[in-house]
Formats: sequence, structure tokens, C-alpha cells
Amino acid sequence: MKKFFLFAVALVGTMLAHAQLSDGVSATLQAGETTTVFYGSDAFKDAISAAPNADGVITLSPGAFANPGEISKSLKIYGAGFLKDEANNIAETRVIGDLTITSTDDITPVVRAEGVYFSGNVVVKGTQAVKNTEIVKCSFARFYNSVETNNTTIRQNYAREGIYGEDKLATSFLVTNCWVPQISGFTTACDITVTNCILSGNCTHSYALYRNNLINRYYYNWEDRRQVGSGSSCYNNVGHKYCLERDGDTTCDNNYYINNNWGEILKDGQANLNFFLTDTSTPRTWELADPATYVGTDGTPCGVTGGDFPWNPVPATPRIISTSVDAKTTPGTLKVSIKAEARPIE
Repeated sequence: MKKFFLFAVALVGTMLAHAQLSDGVSATLQAGETTTVFYGSDAFKDAISAAPNADGVITLSPGAFANPGEISKSLKIYGAGFLKDEANNIAETRVIGDLTITSTDDITPVVRAEGVYFSGNVVVKGTQAVKNTEIVKCSFARFYNSVETNNTTIRQNYAREGIYGEDKLATSFLVTNCWVPQISGFTTACDITVTNCILSGNCTHSYALYRNNLINRYYYNWEDRRQVGSGSSCYNNVGHKYCLERDGDTTCDNNYYINNNWGEILKDGQANLNFFLTDTSTPRTWELADPATYVGTDGTPCGVTGGDFPWNPVPATPRIISTSVDAKTTPGTLKVSIKAEARPIE
């Protein structure tokens, strides 16, 4: 109950910010029982500066924020979504530039970001290993694993260009229910699982476990036409045979071989794995025309509609329906009534 109350206060703060600055943006910092609202394009950066080293929660309004700089604190960051929520008429939250998570000799930050469009990259770097990073329902250009990491989760994201290991050790690294062109740069020592994703573009040359994915065909040349790198394991993926097999030590089993005729297996009939419907800005859902035919190792459909976290770009943060301030509010107190409803969650 206490956590709900604090989050409600944060939501009210954000709402009041919009009432006062209808054309602006706001970042609400919740630290313990203290809630502070920052306004303007630098609000995200200001909230990070004011946050404690651990357990801070920042809620970003819809709108555009300036680059916040590097984050060396443990934070939870919640935006309104990386796509406009057409059903509820809620604009996306955009951050100009990168999200950079940096460990120092003294601090190993634990960061969770949800529902934000980053115009740049997500970078994890620093002087010591970073653990328990979560990037959920966000969009970014590239993810760079630039330091040793453990227990990283990349879930339900639109990774516009790819995910890169940077030859750093990554253990318990999970990429699930994402749209991502390529995954590369992870070494044999890494522990990478890629499941229920759409791998849409260039060849993927990483040592990983691939299962339940839709994997596109891509040719560098006739002899180098495999999508999955040597040393990987492939189970119950859908794609061209040459994408899913490779001479050497790749283990492949129960894959569904098609000639990249995506228009025949996808419900929307699009003959590609692009993120948007052809010649539109309408995001796709990638539902299978016959999900009972292409089944993953867990019994759910292959691709982003299956698995434990079926594709849904809408973040789990509540939506305010109505709010009112009691006219009889006394000095030193604020009597606020709010009505909120949960948005569709994962």
C-alpha cells in the first residue's frame, strides 16, 4: 500500500506539472517518501542528479527530453512508451541521445528502463562488472555491452540496429521478444539466449542459444549465407535452411524451413519482417497466420507473439483517468483524489 501511495503521488505530481506547463515535459523523482517534480527538457537530467545512489524511481511524462548524461546510480526509469499509444491518445517518451549506464570503482548501478524511445544507443560500460540491467519496452539504435555484465535482460524492445557484445564477458544475457536486426560480438565464454525474437537483417555471428525465433535470410555472398554463427544452438526457429544451418559445431534441431515466404506465414500478409507495415508508419504485430504450425519449444507460437512475454509495446505504468484537488485543502496539506487504471501489461 505504501508503494502504491508513493507512486500515486508521483503520478499526481506529473499530472499537476502538465496542468501548469501544458506544453512542457516533466520528470518525477520518487526517493523514499519524498517526491520531487522537475520541468523542462533537462528534467530527466535534473532528476538523475537529485536521485540517491540507490532505489530512486523516475517517471517521465510524454514528450522529448535532452540527453541525461551518464548514469552511475541504481534507478528505475519509466516512460509513457516508445510508441504513441493510439488507443489511449498518449504520446511517446523520447530521450535525445544515449542511455549510458556506467559503473565506477565505488558504485555498480542497477538500472531498469521501461517505455522510452532513445534516439541513440544504450551503452553499459565502466570500471567493474554491471549486474541486473533491464531494458524493457524501449527503442534504441544499438545496445553495447562494453563491460563485463551478468543477468542482463533485453525484453520487448525495438532495437533498430542491433545488439553488440563488444568482446566482453556476458553471462545470463537474455534477449527475448525483441525486434532486432543482428546480434554479434559475443564470445564463446558468454552465456547468451535469444528467444521469441525477430532477427530481421544482417548475419548474426554470436555464440548463443537461439530458439523460437523468426530469422531472416541475408547474403553477404553465395558461400556465406548463414544467419546463425558457428558454435550456436538452434531449436524451433523459422527461416531459410541456409540461415539456420552451418557447417561445423552449430547444433540445429526441429527448425521450420521456409524460403523466406513471410507473406504466406504472417497474418498481415507482408512479405518481409520490417517493423512497420509497408509504406506506412503503422507498427506490426507479427501474428502468424497459422500459429499451430510454427510452435516453439514451450508450446507457444514462434516469434514475438509467443513465449512468456508476448509482444506489447505499451508499458505497465498506470494511466490517470481523472483527478481533483479538494477546495477545502488546508495549509501544509494537499487533498487530492485520483482515478487511475492499469494499461495493458506484459
